Amino acid sequence: KKQKQILESIAQELKDVKAELQLLRQELTSPRLLSSPLDIAEPESEPEAEPIIERAMAERYLDEEESGPEQTEIAVYDWLTAQGIVVKNYREQSNGDAIFDQLALFLGERFDTLSRLHELIRRNLSSGATFTYNLSGRSQAEIADCTQFCTLLSSYAFLSSYKYNRTAKTIYATPQRVGKVINFFTGGWFERYTYLKMVDLLTADQLTYTCLLNPQITFPNGDDFELDLLFLVDSQPLWIECKTGDYAAYITKYSEAKKLLSVPSERSLLVILDIPNELTDNLTDLYEIIVTNEGNFLEKARLSLGLSEIPPAGEAGQSAAQPASQRSVQPPTQPAIPAEMPSSISTLLNKVGLRPVPEHRRQVIEELVKVVATFQQPMTMIETKAILAEIVQTSKSQLQDILNAVLRSECVLDGDGTVIPVFTYPFCKLTSEDPADIDQKCVESYARAILWNSPAYFDSPNNVAEFERVVGGKMPDPATMQTLREQAPSGE
Repeated sequence: KKQKQILESIAQELKDVKAELQLLRQELTSPRLLSSPLDIAEPESEPEAEPIIERAMAERYLDEEESGPEQTEIAVYDWLTAQGIVVKNYREQSNGDAIFDQLALFLGERFDTLSRLHELIRRNLSSGATFTYNLSGRSQAEIADCTQFCTLLSSYAFLSSYKYNRTAKTIYATPQRVGKVINFFTGGWFERYTYLKMVDLLTADQLTYTCLLNPQITFPNGDDFELDLLFLVDSQPLWIECKTGDYAAYITKYSEAKKLLSVPSERSLLVILDIPNELTDNLTDLYEIIVTNEGNFLEKARLSLGLSEIPPAGEAGQSAAQPASQRSVQPPTQPAIPAEMPSSISTLLNKVGLRPVPEHRRQVIEELVKVVATFQQPMTMIETKAILAEIVQTSKSQLQDILNAVLRSECVLDGDGTVIPVFTYPFCKLTSEDPADIDQKCVESYARAILWNSPAYFDSPNNVAEFERVVGGKMPDPATMQTLREQAPSGE
């Protein structure tokens, strides 16, 4: 009897707390805007993440000043309320978002080459068993992507152990068994990737938007539901759901929820990982919801928004094809070159994460040289960027592009003089203490990116003049240009 009384008392206290929380929510006039997806909620049965996973990057790769949501007259929360829908909860941003964003973008941009590795990791998450992946016979691109991805995962302790045998071309790795890692690989990464690509698209077209991530809602009929991504774009809804596994059990549910949400069919998207384009079209016809895959969802989203099929060129806008956060992991010898030469070199350099930013580049480089001179121990470029962000008068995304150029110019070295090509590896010095030398190396990296796409571009004096105007620096000398041409892939 006494135990029953105790349980009843606890139940009543929980009811009181729930009632207080509901009153607090009602008092809120508007929700907090979200600028990025959050860590996916981890299962209660899983242990807490290791401290290294909780280690937050000091800044986000996506600059909220330039690519974050803008406040509109009707926020998503208020829009849902106006439909008679109760918002019970939604996700807030966390300090670890930049890490998850970086990994999600790396995996999403290279899923063709990383899909086998991803499946091996996913299969061994529940047991935490060590797996092997023999890369013999695989392409050089797949080997490079897999080993670099494992290195990133290991640096953030998403893998509790990792070793690559170069002779046998074999990966030996053990996935970390913590909730955040499990949820990331079982679908969280794909939702995050979809969100970040949509943000790039909306920012590139300079559209006003807000977004609510994973809102838990109750429809007017009393049914509970959880959404993945709900945008308001120019005050009109755009609903996106993401699935990496069995979608058949959900597609009818989403089709019905669309009606309760009062979102038109053409603005309701279901993004399913790794299904053929033809199947997406057939499912769209059957279920009156726009079904897409990772390869065509941006194109379908543009059509849903009434935009042109080809993103507009522009120096200020970010391309949806290459998000800002992806730029931090591009090795200098493998720039992501578009298939065709864009209409301007500004657009090309934006797409490969090398926006020149001549109005701020020299100041950033000068401060970088000073900061590196004060190093007491090696630091990563991520940590260095956080310091520079407090010093220089530039946005985070502009700072990101400038540091990308410094890295890809092979100006960042460790104690042994080895070039450091990525943001996540510690370094201790630069190739020169003269900012002018580093700046000229950045100019060379811009020229290299253009030559990799169009070897004959600089044959025209007009193009040379345009290049110097855009990058704010002089063309490299003829000998350097010849070396850059020789480095370009054959047949390009």
